[in-house]
Amino acid sequence: MVSEQWQFGVSYFGVRNPHHFRADLEVIARLGFDYLVFTFSEHDHRFYQGSVAQCVRLTQQRGLKAYVDPWGVCGIFGGEAFSERGAWDLEGQQRRSDGRPLPLLCPTSAEVRAYLRQWLTAVAEVLQADGVFWDEPHFYLPGGESRRRGLWACCCPRCQQGFAARFGQPLPAQETPEVRQWKEEAIAALLRELTAQAAAAGLRNTVCVLPIYEDPQAFAARLERLAADPHLHVLATDPYPLYHRQPVAATRRFCDALRHVCRRFHKEAQVWVQGFLVPAGEEAQLAEEIRLIAASGIRNIAVWSYLATAYMTSHACADPDTAWAVITQALQEVRQAGAPRL
Repeated sequence: MVSEQWQFGVSYFGVRNPHHFRADLEVIARLGFDYLVFTFSEHDHRFYQGSVAQCVRLTQQRGLKAYVDPWGVCGIFGGEAFSERGAWDLEGQQRRSDGRPLPLLCPTSAEVRAYLRQWLTAVAEVLQADGVFWDEPHFYLPGGESRRRGLWACCCPRCQQGFAARFGQPLPAQETPEVRQWKEEAIAALLRELTAQAAAAGLRNTVCVLPIYEDPQAFAARLERLAADPHLHVLATDPYPLYHRQPVAATRRFCDALRHVCRRFHKEAQVWVQGFLVPAGEEAQLAEEIRLIAASGIRNIAVWSYLATAYMTSHACADPDTAWAVITQALQEVRQAGAPRL
């Protein structure tokens, strides 16, 4: 059964010193958050396992749940962290439509599976977290000139063979609807393997789905494909309307689509609120969005990230103190007042 109780979460990164984390944890707990999402990049996996494990343990001892995010891992999960594996596991790299190899592993590759098995083992056995937050799984996301030129990935030999076997035709030069479907199916196949491995290790699985503003039907199809996973516990999305330069009201259709699919597949729904790159003077929209999410029937609301990302120069809000105050006050008001049932 899906919980009807409020669950509020916040992501946490940038601090790997358990001594300093204790003070932050007390603030987070006092504000009423129920869980933390710790980023655990390839860099963390290689150099900070023990430190992150201590932070996870402190979180659990304080009565909060601790989830772990493969931040930028292999270049196929959300996050600003660079991927060493994507740069060095050359056989597993994605290949762009212009033939260029990319420093990202292909979700169809053996290399990505081999590394993620190691990563999951560390999360389960060393960190002993409560679950995994599979953050925005994706193929190459072109930007700038690459996007204007219509470049896409992946055109590696594995994807060419897999596409031909699936559709009975060669992989085309353009990113057709069939290509997009192939990519969605490849991501879902990888996640099914990962969630099964995580569940076998006693970890709870959350998958966060990138929003698709330009195609609501494609977004709904993405949700359904991932919600069918028997090892998935929580299905999430992060509309971030300010980031995408959309009205806050647009969040409602993402909430409605998510809630519909989660009810159908008996999953818990989670929606993320933008706590980064919020322009000065627009902080009140964060409270508006939180109230909208709550009114839509979503009971699990999370914020990216702690202190409105004040300590990450490239992603800090223009006025992080105000943004953080607006966010935390709105969450507290929602918990105290409740929200109407739909």
